[in-house]
Amino acid sequence: MTNNREKLLLESLIDFENQANKLIEILADEFELNLADAHPFNKLITRTNNLWKGSINGKWNYQFHGDACRFENNESGQVVDVKINRNGNFGTIHNFGLFHFIQTTQSLSHVLKEISTEEIVFETLAKLESKEFIIEIDEPPFSTKILNRNKITFYNKVLS
Repeated sequence: MTNNREKLLLESLIDFENQANKLIEILADEFELNLADAHPFNKLITRTNNLWKGSINGKWNYQFHGDACRFENNESGQVVDVKINRNGNFGTIHNFGLFHFIQTTQSLSHVLKEISTEEIVFETLAKLESKEFIIEIDEPPFSTKILNRNKITFYNKVLS
């Protein structure tokens, strides 16, 4: 099965994926973007207009950078850095972004006590990948890792 760090990181990954998808949907609604389009964020990512950064729903600031969009909550300081170029997989896992999410998410303060460094995140992600809780969906030289929803669903049923 999984050890405590793995369980805590899975909890964090599920929270991250849910929050990332929620924020992308809010952004899409705000700017009338069709997330089914091949490049739904084109009108926002260009530096020729002022849409590449701003505020949505009065609670979140956003800023596009590279292949991601950083969201920061004005009240809590929570940071959610979302990859935007992976065909609708907005919960794409990257070590630094995940660790920063854990650090800035109040409801995950118990996780930070056990997973306190990027190195621990990296090691634990590798273990979860070896157990197929995390899967690769891209081809080399690119790396795009996401939660294996089938495995997570099965795992949750076993725990219930």
